This record gives sequence, structure tokens and C-alpha cells, in this order.
Amino acid sequence: MNTSTSATSDRREHRQVREIFVHACELLAPIVDGKDTHITFSNFAMTRLLQEHFPELTAAEIRIVIVTVEKLQREKKLQALLK
Repeated sequence: MNTSTSATSDRREHRQVREIFVHACELLAPIVDGKDTHITFSNFAMTRLLQEHFPELTAAEIRIVIVTVEKLQREKKLQALLK
């Protein structure tokens, strides 16, 4: 059994999400920041925004991005990621 190849193989899923994640964060950061009280975005609106910018993503991948960005914002880690 060759353990070196199994240890170095990337078993993570959603490679496309990782590739576009920082750009998606930049798009969604002003929305989830909530400082602009005149604009209210629903998850549907955020989904449409991501679909327009990243049409190759599946609905599940878009949901992963939105949930993760919202979580990073709640934990006050989103702005640190974007710097």
C-alpha cells in the first residue's frame, strides 16, 4: 500500500468554490455587512448575484458560499479575509 500518494491527494470537495471564494466574499461583503440600512438583500438576491458572476457554480455551491460568508461576518472574520 502506497500511503504517500493517499496522504498527498486532495480529498476536499467543491474546488470551484475555493477558486472563487475570495471574489465572492468581495461581492457579498457589503451586503452582509448591513451598514447600508436602505438596501435589504435576501438569500434569493444574493443567490442571483452569485449566479450572474459565477454561472458555473451549482445551487449547492452557491449556498455553501452564502452560508460561509454569513458565518464569517457573524464571527467578525470576513474583513480580515479580504485584507
